[in-house]
Amino acid sequence: MKRLYVLLILVVCVIGASSQTLKCDDGNMHWEANFTAGLNTDGYQFDLGIAYFPLQYLGIKTQLGSAGEIVPVEYWGDDDYDSRHDYATRFKSTSSLVVRTPKLIDWKSQGGGFYLFAEPGIILSPGASGSHRAEWASWDLKTGINLQVDRFIVYIGYGISGYSLYSGYRHDYTSPSDHGKFMTHSGFIGGAYKF
Repeated sequence: MKRLYVLLILVVCVIGASSQTLKCDDGNMHWEANFTAGLNTDGYQFDLGIAYFPLQYLGIKTQLGSAGEIVPVEYWGDDDYDSRHDYATRFKSTSSLVVRTPKLIDWKSQGGGFYLFAEPGIILSPGASGSHRAEWASWDLKTGINLQVDRFIVYIGYGISGYSLYSGYRHDYTSPSDHGKFMTHSGFIGGAYKF
């Protein structure tokens, strides 16, 4: 993982001069407020966060959010099966490095452009209600493409992580406990506002 960080930083240093802009119509904007929503191997995920870019191609980001199981459609509104102990929800905090590439496509008519990004980071999370002895720290990598038009950024991406909703022992009365290390795959969309 350390080699990946070093490789990404070296690549960015070489191509940084033409990377995603910090300049908006009314000056340089180093901060971004962002949100992310998506589906993953375990269910859903939702994050709100903030990022700071001291350089146009490199920044740091922190997010707070949650992940949880999706209640099957056949059980929606079923009072007999309305037991929240069978479904896990987990709070998480993600800290990551953000690396952005040069403009791939210039959308001149809108004053925008498309860029690739990578966000290697760490997820810290207490155990879920519904599992015990869960791991508190996991690695995380998100990649994708974004569109920046002035202060607004919209993105779509793919993530892979060592984080799992049930990284501990499952508290489910209808199925046996399972334990082990699982990789979580996710697809997500989101947006950001530069300030």
